[in-house]
Amino acid sequence: MPASLSVVKIPQILFVCLGLAGLAATAPAQVVGCPTTTGNSVCLTTYQGGTNHLGFDSNEPALTEAAITATTGPKFHKQFSVAVDGAIYAQPLVLPNVTINGTTYADVAYVATEQDWVYAIDGNTGNILWSTNLAPSGYIPLVGTDLKCSNILPAPGYIGITGTPVIDISGNQGGQAITSGVLYAVAKLKTTTTPYSYKQTLFAVSVINGAPVASIDIGGTFNKITFTEGVIGTTAPYALTQNQRASLLAVPVAGQNPQIVVAWGSNCDHVNFPYNGWVMAYQLNTAQTALAQTAVWTSVPAKHSYEGGIWGGGAGPVADSSGHIFVATGNGDTSVKVSTPPNDAPTSCTTFPCDYGNSIVEMQLSGKTFSVLDFFTAYDWVTRNTDNYDVGSGGIMLLPVQTGGNPANLLVQAGKEGTIFLAQTSPVGTLGGFTGNGVSDSTVQALPHVLCYNTTVECGVIGSGAFWSTTSGGGSSTGYAFFAGANLPLMQFQFYPNGSTCTNTGVVAGFCTTPTASTAFTFGWPAPTPTVSSPSISSPQAIVWVVDTRRAASKGPSALWAFDATTLSCLYTTNQQASKTACDVVAPSTDVPSGIAVKFVVPGVANGKVYVGTTGNTSTTEGYLNIYGIS
Repeated sequence: MPASLSVVKIPQILFVCLGLAGLAATAPAQVVGCPTTTGNSVCLTTYQGGTNHLGFDSNEPALTEAAITATTGPKFHKQFSVAVDGAIYAQPLVLPNVTINGTTYADVAYVATEQDWVYAIDGNTGNILWSTNLAPSGYIPLVGTDLKCSNILPAPGYIGITGTPVIDISGNQGGQAITSGVLYAVAKLKTTTTPYSYKQTLFAVSVINGAPVASIDIGGTFNKITFTEGVIGTTAPYALTQNQRASLLAVPVAGQNPQIVVAWGSNCDHVNFPYNGWVMAYQLNTAQTALAQTAVWTSVPAKHSYEGGIWGGGAGPVADSSGHIFVATGNGDTSVKVSTPPNDAPTSCTTFPCDYGNSIVEMQLSGKTFSVLDFFTAYDWVTRNTDNYDVGSGGIMLLPVQTGGNPANLLVQAGKEGTIFLAQTSPVGTLGGFTGNGVSDSTVQALPHVLCYNTTVECGVIGSGAFWSTTSGGGSSTGYAFFAGANLPLMQFQFYPNGSTCTNTGVVAGFCTTPTASTAFTFGWPAPTPTVSSPSISSPQAIVWVVDTRRAASKGPSALWAFDATTLSCLYTTNQQASKTACDVVAPSTDVPSGIAVKFVVPGVANGKVYVGTTGNTSTTEGYLNIYGIS
């Protein structure tokens, strides 16, 4: 790796935000640049709280179970519904103690919309502090008819910023406040006049005032496959067909601005061929005046091959403390052989570079491309292609380093087939490879179909899980993973770093093979992505938050749910039709999120607040940020 791209090797607890590492008793370090004040000190700068995507916030002393279920005094309820231009598909991000125009705001929520707007909103008043439209003169966001499908709802289905942005505050010098920082987002754009030309642009804007810092139009070529702008013709341009749904990732680099990693799948894949699973990296220069591309890669790059999309229902690439980047891919050709990684060499592939459909791939930035270090490909990838059982419909979580665990470094991933994979991430060569035996996978553990209610239909996970790092379960357990499959309850799986009688792995790490707890409520399609909050790192109590979005297609409201993380008993719901058997505390109708449900949405939880994005329900309001808190 060139010195100019050297990745900072930092303790795994020091992620871009709340990612936790080490055992549960280890307190997470503050994100670089985050204020060190007591109280509002959580910086939610990236999807699911850290580059490991654990979805665990261990510093929420106000969000206790007693506060959530209280019926007298200060109560948890919807405080504001803020109207914005465009549906909010990206997870809301949050910074504390931000100084804007001479005033320091205790909590600022940052939301990006499908009409290419970015907003900074005061979490304590609902006031819009600033807003920026990223569409340059002569450009507007796309609409559903541009793509011959309506996966962004409701009509006309504006398509602008879909993937969750990432915020970098590592250069903040404010001490007790945030006085500088950069938000990165990718916007889809088309010309205002015909014949339409399409492009996607990475923008960097100030978190203080929304002012543009730099931008760069996205494009690149890998193995003679090109992602570029284009006009409507016989071949659809990749800028049109590629879906930037995956969350952006910021990988720290020594002495420089971080590498911003961006990934793509497709919009309604079957009607928008061709597409590929692209991954690209960009970096802001030291002067913060220009962005430059540093690497390009595709998952299925062999001639005449396509697919291998990076979906994850909004989840994106993850990174470990060495800067190694992991992505999960969907349906597509695979050309790896049974051999020892790295497997992007001609001797271990039937094509060069390798095709990695239905795989988990470990990469490292190297020169002007990503070098593949390791991989895992599902043994039944051909059948998955036929049945549309993408591995990569679900995102990856990198577990906290399990000191003394067997092994210590692990990831967790589940997709459409409903199988939970537990795979080893270090040293290189242990991710799992490809067995080629047609009957079994070679990961540390695989729990087949445990998240799928009916293996004859498409089900499983379209989104991601969450992990509560805790030793409160006893018996040498160090935490719980939470997953929700379509038409199934939210389920809890207890984790043992050295195995247990319930894991069937002997002394090797594993999850209990059946759920250790389940909700009484069954979630529809798509199943929600959970996120977990806890009053402290040592607290035995934690709350699992999910947003039920099953009514998105019928233009109905979403429902916010809160569950006891230990038992998965319901603490709170805004679902007005929920029965007493599903939840004891049904919130009043005034707590129902304003707007229409958004598929795959993940609530943002930080500093005693819960943020839920929706799309509009009137001709004049295109979206809402719903803010919940205790008052």
